[in-house]
Amino acid sequence: MKKVIIGLTLAVAGTMVWAAAKTAPVMGGGSVIVPVAKERSLEKLLSSRYSRAELAAGTYVGSEFCLSCHTGSIAPDATEWRDTKHAYALRKPMGMYTLQPGKGVLATTVPGATQDDFMLGVDFNTQTGTIFDSTKPNAPILSYDANTDSYYIQLGPTGLKLLVAATWAGQSAGNGQRYMVRVPVTDTPTGYSNAIYFGPFSWGGTGYSTNTSKWYTGSTPKYAPGITTAALGNTSTGLQSQNYMNTCMGCHITGVRKAWQTPAGEYVVNPYPAVLVPENSPNYPDLDGDGIPDMAGIGCESCHGPGSAHILGGGDPAKIVNPADIVAGPGYPQANQARSAVCLQCHVQVASAPTKKWGFPYDEVNNKPFVMSNPPPDLTSYQVFTGGKWPDGWSYVGARVDSFKSSAHYQGSHGIACNDCHDAHAETQNDAQVRDTITRGGITYTNVNVDDDSFCMSCHHYPYFVPSANITGAMIQNWKAPGFDAPIPDNIRDAIETHTHHPYGAARELGIGRCTKCHMAPTAGHGTIGGLSHTFWPSRPEDTINLATTPGTGNT
Repeated sequence: MKKVIIGLTLAVAGTMVWAAAKTAPVMGGGSVIVPVAKERSLEKLLSSRYSRAELAAGTYVGSEFCLSCHTGSIAPDATEWRDTKHAYALRKPMGMYTLQPGKGVLATTVPGATQDDFMLGVDFNTQTGTIFDSTKPNAPILSYDANTDSYYIQLGPTGLKLLVAATWAGQSAGNGQRYMVRVPVTDTPTGYSNAIYFGPFSWGGTGYSTNTSKWYTGSTPKYAPGITTAALGNTSTGLQSQNYMNTCMGCHITGVRKAWQTPAGEYVVNPYPAVLVPENSPNYPDLDGDGIPDMAGIGCESCHGPGSAHILGGGDPAKIVNPADIVAGPGYPQANQARSAVCLQCHVQVASAPTKKWGFPYDEVNNKPFVMSNPPPDLTSYQVFTGGKWPDGWSYVGARVDSFKSSAHYQGSHGIACNDCHDAHAETQNDAQVRDTITRGGITYTNVNVDDDSFCMSCHHYPYFVPSANITGAMIQNWKAPGFDAPIPDNIRDAIETHTHHPYGAARELGIGRCTKCHMAPTAGHGTIGGLSHTFWPSRPEDTINLATTPGTGNT
């Protein structure tokens, strides 16, 4: 591969002001932002934070460094990543973004309000008919401090005042949102818990849902002002089942710097600090309470590995992982399986190996997190499957995408990886970042649409789909050339109807004749419908009938 030497100068473009976060421990307040001079190089900036040895060995530097070059002029454009849910699912609550999907707090129960319930000071003790009635007179009281730009949840008029350290989700209007809180304690330098916890409620898009049983006994809060971290870490009465750092955070940040347990029993994850922070960005909350913005969200290095050596090498492509070039290795007999590890490190139902101490991939034996490389480390040393299967031995219970490992796509010699279908760098015309342009067999198919079957048929044409119909790749290419919603030609419609034995209505709401309705049908689990199956094997109606009452799987 040709080495491209890149001049590493930080550019300030448009109204975006790039900044370096200065160490300034301010619990609950905004980060201190210090502008970086235009002429200061990325390398010099990193060297002010890390030793040369740390940078050469491989350190997570943050997506802002990557996007300083990857704008399309001197390196491939990856700036559309900013618009993906990976980039902004985990955020700092900031008043300036109230009720803005993808940026701010969305909880609102006041008709016509222009501010969220926290900013309006909603007190559920003064309301009737809410889901918090059972906790009165100690129902949650919401508040916002404009001086420190901080959000709070107080457990009744005299109860603990929880600091909302971060929010999860809320990427679109009507989307749910969770609130992770830091608990006031008397035995830490900051006055707050070392870990952050799922709060006593979440926002469901149109109303609240409660988690009060973890925070209350009846109407009495389980934890009162004056507690120490020992109350939270207690193995029988503590709050560790609600510890966001322990259960989820390792997959929601860009690199785990350290994972450990305090003497009092709190599970703590330290992220990598964000050296570059765009001004007024909500995407860099202080997750570990040290006063420094952290690399929250699933950033470039989550998939490409630590980027410091790449920067020190002047953009040397040999010093960064390119998932497209990942090769087979231990644990991955085929290259596509190794490439899929980029996604399967997190988009699965797993816990750490071997004792499930953490709710994300982690090698407990060697005390180290999963770090992407080429080939990737064998995931069996980092994760243990915690999900379940239906008795057919094939379908997963409420699966994420664990089921992909059972598919012919994953196991077959043709070698399909997650990123062959999904674009990690951009939102597309399809949902779930499914690609709308596919290049396969030397042909590029544009405007391919999951809902009208053209996406699947860009690969599954003759001879891989109804061979007698003789539907060629060129036919699919010509069909979609005019646009994403181009009408289907009669001969392709007829071929699909021959295959499905249903009249074609793939693009309609019910999706009759849509490939994914049969080949990716969601499976039930825990009383609800789970994610789309990635075995691509249709679930038979008789299995739904015969297995409907299987214990532990929920009704289908």
